[in-house]
Amino acid sequence: MTTVAAVPTSQASACRPRRLVAWGALGTAGAVGTVTFGSAIGATPGPGAGSWWFTVPAGTSALAHVGFAVSVAAVVGAWIGVGVEARAGRLTPGWCWALLAAWGLPLLAGVPLFSRDLYSYVAQGQLVHRGFDPYVATPTDLGPGPELSSVASVWRHTASPYGPLVVAVSRAVATIAGPGLVAQILCYRLVALAGLAAVVVGLPLLARRGGADPATALWLGALSPLALWSFCSSAHNDAVMLGFLIAGLVAAGRGRLLLGVALCALGATVKLPALAGAVFLIGAAVAERPGPGRWRAAVAPAAVVAAVVTAVTLAAGTGWAWLGPAALRIPAQLRVLTTPVVSVATFVWGLLHAVGLPVDRHATVSVLQAVAEVAALAGAVWLLAQSGRYRTEALLGTALMLFVVASPTVWPWYWTWPLAVLAATPAQRSRWLAALAALAMLAVGAGGTPMLNQGDWWVSGPLLVAAAAVVATGGRWRVLLGARTDGR
Repeated sequence: MTTVAAVPTSQASACRPRRLVAWGALGTAGAVGTVTFGSAIGATPGPGAGSWWFTVPAGTSALAHVGFAVSVAAVVGAWIGVGVEARAGRLTPGWCWALLAAWGLPLLAGVPLFSRDLYSYVAQGQLVHRGFDPYVATPTDLGPGPELSSVASVWRHTASPYGPLVVAVSRAVATIAGPGLVAQILCYRLVALAGLAAVVVGLPLLARRGGADPATALWLGALSPLALWSFCSSAHNDAVMLGFLIAGLVAAGRGRLLLGVALCALGATVKLPALAGAVFLIGAAVAERPGPGRWRAAVAPAAVVAAVVTAVTLAAGTGWAWLGPAALRIPAQLRVLTTPVVSVATFVWGLLHAVGLPVDRHATVSVLQAVAEVAALAGAVWLLAQSGRYRTEALLGTALMLFVVASPTVWPWYWTWPLAVLAATPAQRSRWLAALAALAMLAVGAGGTPMLNQGDWWVSGPLLVAAAAVVATGGRWRVLLGARTDGR
């Protein structure tokens, strides 16, 4: 019989840095590659806006696309490799900080990737700076120029869908950075970086409290390809919203409920989904108080939420239009196949047409969207009713997942909402969540154009139906909730 000598402890511990350094180097090379080739095929400034502050000649368009794809594969592969180390308990929060710096810093300098929303932020900031109401005016009111030509054509006639805190930040960026397009984009990235920093600080604290691994929480919620490209490159204001949301959950977990709901309310003045954090925190407070008068526990935190929202809205000086029906309808204006409900509904429409039923495609999508929204709302209410039985983070993350799945329009960065929260729960080990974090951004191209078009719903539709059936059967969705906290 052959015996295998035990590896000395010092030698085993030395393996960890070498592996992590290797994965870190691969991910850094991939990030630099996406920036390099992205300068040719990414979300470059529009006609008349000049070039990015640097442009790397990539040869032919085919070479740029191949180089970009290889670089993306390197980032995804490196992240998966780090995840293997995390699952084996060989990753620490310190290593996550180092990897985030190595992978994220190149993206901060490059052209925006996978989205043109940054140019919309710039245009909205210029509107506010020039005295326009961003909830009424659209980028076209700026007139011809680099800002307008860089905005995605589908959003040039659309007013701002964001909250009043975004208006205040946009005004500040336009004042500080001046008219330079690149300077403004870099400023918005610094804002997103502040939100990401809050997430990175808060996730380990939240994970420890919930019995999850802090390093794995950072790996899934902040270091994933989806998070890197959404926050470091595209600088979506979802990073700021999540920063407030995670900070609110941490504060409430430490017994400071009023501060927690106030932070969630601040996040809601960036994007409304953060308001769900305040709702579930209040639900937990009510569930913890016994007796017939337990609903009184909701009065003070609800008043704090109302006060914060009111104060920020009044300070921004643009009124309450951001909560009006026109603003709330903006995210539903586009029906893209990256949206699960749209893909499934279009597939259903195709089947009905194939059997000879002349139903209208638009009507079919509208009906199924309404059904999905009602189902998501009912599910969220049920989850709220489970407050006290499961951890608040698990309930909130599951509710956010429902909201995204049933949303009338879904862009890849929307998935960061549930992923960031669920990363701090035992659900962090779910392979489904890992696959989402690794691959969701690939639903759009380097320049931000959806990759699913025309008849692709014949593939995406049935795949989504099958995935929903797998998740719904056998109680697999309960993985997101984890174990009950009431001992039942």
